[in-house]
Amino acid sequence: MAKKSAINHKERKREIRAAGLKLFARHGFADVNFGMIAEECGIARTLIYTYFKDKRAIFNEAVKEATSTVETQYREIMRSRQSADAKLRQLCVAVFAMLFDNRDFLCVIVDFLCEFRRKGSIPVDNIMRHTVGLKRIIHSLIVEAKHRGEYEAALDPNRATSLIYSQFEVAVLRIAVSGDAQLSDSIDKMNAILLAFRSQEGVLRRFN
Repeated sequence: MAKKSAINHKERKREIRAAGLKLFARHGFADVNFGMIAEECGIARTLIYTYFKDKRAIFNEAVKEATSTVETQYREIMRSRQSADAKLRQLCVAVFAMLFDNRDFLCVIVDFLCEFRRKGSIPVDNIMRHTVGLKRIIHSLIVEAKHRGEYEAALDPNRATSLIYSQFEVAVLRIAVSGDAQLSDSIDKMNAILLAFRSQEGVLRRFN
């Protein structure tokens, strides 16, 4: 009697997660249930509970996987022997590339956060931890660039960090809402800002 092939649980979990994200992007996080995900996967609804306790768990794992991939890139950039300015430029390109490569998932994240805001709460999970971690890296590179004389001495690291991060927020909004964002445009705008950090008339002085 032939033995049944072993179930690849990692692959099945990945399939369930992919199906969930596809449905979240199509219908919105709030309107998707395990029955819909089960139908998309072609498995029993009760089987999904073997892998995920609820749809929030599916979302959280997807965020964890996406952020862990880009965080690996961050660490590689930080370990390089480039100038602080070069590291920051490379970091910004990596963030933009991640955003543009995950358009559907980005729509899910925006929808997810809006849903929780409507309920009067913002979830403290991988998204928020990743946000804080990214801001710290940006801030540290700006401080390093100032100490090395790469950026002007009058540059305010806190304002500079906020200005850089705002460009990521603009990209998220345009990707998820208007759909007219272009990767090259986002990178060009960021390069213009970083170039201004080097000048005597830095872009942040306009806000003083």
